[in-house]
Amino acid sequence: MTQPHDMRVGDAERAAAAERLSAHAAAGRLTMEELEERLAAANAAVHGRDLAALEADLPGPPAPAPRRPPAVRPPLWPVLPVLLVALAIAASVAVGHPVGFPLLLAFVLWRFARGGPRRRAFGP
Repeated sequence: MTQPHDMRVGDAERAAAAERLSAHAAAGRLTMEELEERLAAANAAVHGRDLAALEADLPGPPAPAPRRPPAVRPPLWPVLPVLLVALAIAASVAVGHPVGFPLLLAFVLWRFARGGPRRRAFGP
């Protein structure tokens, strides 16, 4: 069986090697003279081993960055009753009813007396 390095290469493989060599030169790993020499050798390459030898002393492609899982947002529906109560109290205070502020203060004190907001697990 023929190894990949023993196989003949075509124009697409030569062009890909030339692009990789140009990227290495842009990164400062090759001087312009080295790039010109290696590009000439890449265009004259016949087998895969010829192209592999041109890049043997250069680092390979960077490893892909690890994918982060998407951020999980907490549902907003548990906050809805609190917002509705706050809206009702604010509307009461805005029209001059004196009951709104003491109710809001009692609610806040009640929540902090219980240890503040807590996450609850639903289910068995």
